[in-house]
Amino acid sequence: MTQNAIVEKLAGNGDAMVRVYQKSACGHDCSDCSGVCGAKKTITVLARNPLKAGPGDLVTVETATGRIIRAAALVYLLPLSALLVSCLLGYILGGSETVQALAGVGGLVLGCAAAVAVNRFIRRDKPLEYTIINIDGEQEE
Repeated sequence: MTQNAIVEKLAGNGDAMVRVYQKSACGHDCSDCSGVCGAKKTITVLARNPLKAGPGDLVTVETATGRIIRAAALVYLLPLSALLVSCLLGYILGGSETVQALAGVGGLVLGCAAAVAVNRFIRRDKPLEYTIINIDGEQEE
C-alpha cells in the first residue's frame, strides 16, 4: 500500500520522520467530497530512507499490504465470528430467543475486546514498517 507523505526531519541513522496523509477506507481523497470523513488524518512515523529524501520533500511511502489486510480481517471477522458462535451456542443449549440474542451480544462484545487486545499486542510487537519509494518534489510554502 502506498501513501503520500512529507519528510519532517532526518533521524541519526539515515531514516526519516515522515508525516503520512492517510487515505479514507473508501479509497478516495476525503477532502474532495462533502462526506463526514472530510478531515484529513495524518500520522508521523519513522520510515526507511534509501533515496536520501530531505526535510520538506514530498515522498511516497510504502507499507506491506498483507499486514494491513490481515489486521482489517482481524478487526472485522473476529467480532463477527464470536457473535455467530455465541448465538449458535445459545441455540444448541436450548435457550430462548432472548437468551440467544443476549449470548450473541455478549459474544460480540468479547470478540471486539479480543480484537482490540490482539491488535495492540501486534502493533507493539511488530509495528508497520514504512519505506520511502519515491521523491515527488519539495513542499510548496
